Amino acid sequence: MRTHRLTRAPKDAPRETVDTLTLDEHLGAVGDHKSEKDGSVSLLSREAEERIRDLGGLCTAKFAANIVSEGVDYSELRVGTRITIGTCELIITRVGKPCYEACTLAQTGKTCLLPQNCAFARVACGGEIKKHDEITMD
Repeated sequence: MRTHRLTRAPKDAPRETVDTLTLDEHLGAVGDHKSEKDGSVSLLSREAEERIRDLGGLCTAKFAANIVSEGVDYSELRVGTRITIGTCELIITRVGKPCYEACTLAQTGKTCLLPQNCAFARVACGGEIKKHDEITMD
């Protein structure tokens, strides 16, 4: 399990992919105006993201996570699960997110993978994470 892609959304600018993401206990992902509003960090499965795109889903166009992971089984995550990435520790605060009503998958009754393959977390111990850092769960 590891990070695959890291992103942040600067205020009034397009979301950007970065090699290093700074996490802070109060701000979440530093430099991400959405994260800094409530201090949350978003996570998404790379495998699910690719499958959603292949199926023509809207979700990955509207939902861009701070941390796109590889090899994480989101069905194992529960609220309170602690995950470590690099020197940072995150605590899962929410697992899943509803599919967007405007999504083709939702409108045609197909199963969207977004609700089961994303999570939100708060930062318990900040620092920097890098692309391809190992992810461990406690």
